[in-house]
Amino acid sequence: MGINIIRDTIELAITISGHSGVPILLLANPGLAKSTIVSNWAARNGYHLETLIGSRFTQEEILGFQARVEDKSSGESRLELLEPYWYRSIIRHEKQNIPSLLFLDELSTVQENVQGAMLQLVFERTIGHGKKLPASTIVVSAANYKQNIPFVFNIMAPILNRFCIVNLRYESNVAFFDEFLQDESSRQDDVLIYRDMAVNGETKARLREGLKAMWAAVFESFNDGERTAVDINNQMYNNIYESDTGYVYNFITGRTIYYLYQITHSFLCKGLSVDSYGPLMLNMVFGLVGLGTNLFNEMQQKSYLKKLETLWTKLYASLGTKGSTDKKPHVKLDFTGKSVSAAINEWTLYNDASIFTDDTDESLEALVRHISGVYGTDGVQVEGLERRVLDDDFAMFAFTGDMQKIDYLVDNLSAADPSRLPSRDSFLANLQRILDAYRQLREVAFKKAVNH
Repeated sequence: MGINIIRDTIELAITISGHSGVPILLLANPGLAKSTIVSNWAARNGYHLETLIGSRFTQEEILGFQARVEDKSSGESRLELLEPYWYRSIIRHEKQNIPSLLFLDELSTVQENVQGAMLQLVFERTIGHGKKLPASTIVVSAANYKQNIPFVFNIMAPILNRFCIVNLRYESNVAFFDEFLQDESSRQDDVLIYRDMAVNGETKARLREGLKAMWAAVFESFNDGERTAVDINNQMYNNIYESDTGYVYNFITGRTIYYLYQITHSFLCKGLSVDSYGPLMLNMVFGLVGLGTNLFNEMQQKSYLKKLETLWTKLYASLGTKGSTDKKPHVKLDFTGKSVSAAINEWTLYNDASIFTDDTDESLEALVRHISGVYGTDGVQVEGLERRVLDDDFAMFAFTGDMQKIDYLVDNLSAADPSRLPSRDSFLANLQRILDAYRQLREVAFKKAVNH
């Protein structure tokens, strides 16, 4: 990515929304040049631009006025819709074969009836009397983060869940200054150019099957027996817009899953690669399903996002490599200096992602060797660890956590396809020897941890 992070993010979002039909919401702090960037994109791509700033319009100015008109021949009167000027302008340009971009700004800082009118344009694409926006019209919405608007205004979580949320934020002060201290003439340098590519039915089918496999891996990671951390029937909508820090994401719903398919398909049609556009693409992916569920605690949320990033990027890369004769190198994981729990987490994530590449994982041997180095099975090593675990609470909790992770790894390997992990049985035997060697200490440590 270049220095124009905000510009490139907005322009990709507009492009993908226009292609996929998925509504987008640009969520930002004030003063990030959203209007200017949208205007520049429209002018450069041959679109007529209409901007509706929510705080400056009434409901009637958005959806049209009801007027009583008298029929001169019969003398009877009837109600007709007086179309708003912006709508007439869009229709006029459409007749000239000029598409339009309708930019709805300040969606969060308006009265409820005005917000409702703006949302009708987004989701129903109609004004009064059911008059439709032309199919070529792209609708882009923008709002501020909660901490920057008066407390009386808001956007409810179920409404946000109908958008792909695009977070416009900076990871560093340097990036912020680089983008906004440019000369104005430089803002149009190196704009992103997207191709139009055909995606065949086989690739679409692989995308659908890949997404199902991805979610299966995600759900398996967070659902354990009776404890369900990822619930697709989540009925506990909190107000995700209330957060004063971090990013705003969406829950997993049927709609967001379908939207994820749509935008991923559009990424393919525009010829985007993860190497070149990864952060921009993940912004939209997370904006659709990045919250997962409000049952997550903070640690689960971070783990979920990492899992989603790894699996989705691996799936996307695999869609463009079908039939390639190039032998791709295996990824070699380095567990040096990592705890057993962290090492198992890293290998599990890599192994889950390998379902999209037909790789056989050569790092499993390194993982088991790493675990064996920490938990040797000779009597001296077992006794030495026993003294540390029973004398040091930190060592005790680390040990019990590692043992649970080894259990989890054994369960995963036992259920794995032997054709994908040819040496699975020998690795399972090594892990079982470790579990047997520390069985007694484990029981004592678990009891101590529970009663701590």
